[in-house]
Amino acid sequence: MSVNKLLIVTAVALAPAMAQAQDWTGAYGGLTVGGADIEATVKAADAELEGDGSSVGFFAGYNYQMGNIVYGGEFDLDGTDYEIADGAVKVESTARLKARVGAPIGNGLAYGVVGAVGATSNEVNDGRGVLVGAGYDMKLSESLLIGSEVLFHNFDDDDLEVDVTTLRLRVGFSF
Repeated sequence: MSVNKLLIVTAVALAPAMAQAQDWTGAYGGLTVGGADIEATVKAADAELEGDGSSVGFFAGYNYQMGNIVYGGEFDLDGTDYEIADGAVKVESTARLKARVGAPIGNGLAYGVVGAVGATSNEVNDGRGVLVGAGYDMKLSESLLIGSEVLFHNFDDDDLEVDVTTLRLRVGFSF
């Protein structure tokens, strides 16, 4: 048997196993670490404020793969150290509920998200807003995954509009 025939037979025999390894259906969860860039506008004073900070949190979700499309939902909660206007306002936590749609690419999953976000702060009312974003998760093994995600948040009420961009790294397990 030639080497080429052996490679072809091996590839055909392993193809179903490779496809199974890339199935994204099921529950998953893990930890995140990230940073944020913040721009806020105080509407009455037409004042622009800036801020930034870091976060640590966890995420949990469920995906369902149908062909080459992956649908899912995810919840995450972050403890944050975001400061606006040199620490005058501190955002202490954020919680997000996201809908995800993506496509498998090799051992990875590229996805987009839309959702709702809530935040708690030391100085102003708790905020509620919307978010959009994108991410990429990669399976390192059958159950271990790593990834990154960028999210664009908007909080808007009568007095204040806040735009927050976050970049987060993720490590998790699928079940």
